[in-house]
Amino acid sequence: MKTDLESERREQRRWRLRSAFQGLKGFDRLVEGEFLSPAAQQAAEARRLQRMVAFALQTVPYYRALCAEHGLTAGNLRAAEDLAKLPLLSKVILTQQGGRLLAERLPEGERVFGNTSSSGTTGRPAVVRHSQRSNMMFTLLGQRGVRWSRWDPAARVAEIRLPSQLPLNSDGRQFDLGETCRLPTWRYLGHFFETGDYRGFSVFNPVEEQVAWLRQERPNYLSAYSETLEQLALAARGQELPGTLRGCNALSEQLTEAMRRRITEVFAVPVHQNYGLNEVGIVAARCEAGRYHVHSEHCIVEIVDYEGRRCPPGQSGRIVVTGLSNLAMPLIRYDTDDVAEAVQGPCPCGRTLPAFGRIVGRYSRIAYLPEGTLGYVGALRDALENMPLALARDLRQFQVHQFRDGRFELRLRAVAPLPPQFGERLAAAWQAATGGRDLPLSIVEVDSIARPPSGKYQDFTSDFVPGLDDPQDDAGPPPGGAG
Repeated sequence: MKTDLESERREQRRWRLRSAFQGLKGFDRLVEGEFLSPAAQQAAEARRLQRMVAFALQTVPYYRALCAEHGLTAGNLRAAEDLAKLPLLSKVILTQQGGRLLAERLPEGERVFGNTSSSGTTGRPAVVRHSQRSNMMFTLLGQRGVRWSRWDPAARVAEIRLPSQLPLNSDGRQFDLGETCRLPTWRYLGHFFETGDYRGFSVFNPVEEQVAWLRQERPNYLSAYSETLEQLALAARGQELPGTLRGCNALSEQLTEAMRRRITEVFAVPVHQNYGLNEVGIVAARCEAGRYHVHSEHCIVEIVDYEGRRCPPGQSGRIVVTGLSNLAMPLIRYDTDDVAEAVQGPCPCGRTLPAFGRIVGRYSRIAYLPEGTLGYVGALRDALENMPLALARDLRQFQVHQFRDGRFELRLRAVAPLPPQFGERLAAAWQAATGGRDLPLSIVEVDSIARPPSGKYQDFTSDFVPGLDDPQDDAGPPPGGAG
């Protein structure tokens, strides 16, 4: 579990830069920054923040006005703890003030690259303009993540994603159902490094076809949405799987510990995960010890309470991000609306980058729920996880829905009728979790479970939650890619 600077240097040497990029030092500099002393980490973070704040006050109308309103100058915002002097930047403010958050000019040698936006299932999505450097950080930090995961650059990588997030076909269209995207190198990283090949498949293909596709293509590593990996695990239980698979990478949606255990048990490989959002990029990578280490070269993360103050270790709060790379549209104290646990002290993995703990979910989704809701839903998830294979062999997908009147419905999609004992076990687990409260649960088998407009499936929905964006927006390069 523990690593050190020399181990990471050796691992980085496995990645062979293409001849056109032999002089590129950015990847190596990331390695060197992972084991600085706490004092050196804080000093480097402060220098980056000071540069960003000075630039924002000089060139961004929104921050000039905001700091004038609060009586602040660049000299008042010199370290991460000074950020609490500023109010949070909400997604509402971002969408309303977007034009005033754009830099009036960029430094010499920097230029605008393109835009990204949050998934925006309702209302206006938040659109952010990225600089060339900000875009480059998608690739730099993405490589750090797969290096930490010990992925072999010479191996085959596969992705199962929305068609809009896969490469386009040779004629410029999205891949249809049943079609496989084949590239001679990995996406993005293959531009810089000598890598193995790439396979892509639409998430809209039936899960049974996805399992068959994995057997056919025999990838070494698989990236897919968290819920897609879980559905693949449900569908593949008891089946022969390609022995080539060495690791999985969970994208976008929250990955609960129950999901992680199920995926790991079925595929017998580790499951890795970054944390990011389109508005900022890749924010953190999860280490072997379970902490999310912040890419402090790219951003600063605060875990704050409902009044914007830093949470003590062990307490959960909102993830607030200050970008340090994107001069085209600086975001200072951006409220991601995600909730995570604050941590403190050295990480067992040996890395000294700042970190936060377990991601709880999206505040806007859990804040409106009646007391006890997450515990009841968790009991159903646990019961499904512990269901004997003989009873759950035909289960492919599930979703829990909470109605406004207090009723719950567990929707099950299966390839054959589930045995009565399946429902009996779920009913017993529900009874134990609710303690006799008047919270009816109906268990229904359905032909399909609809996806929201964003295409990202959720295994729990509630009428108490207003229409909101998806948690942990998939952080990928803006249109055109990195490189």
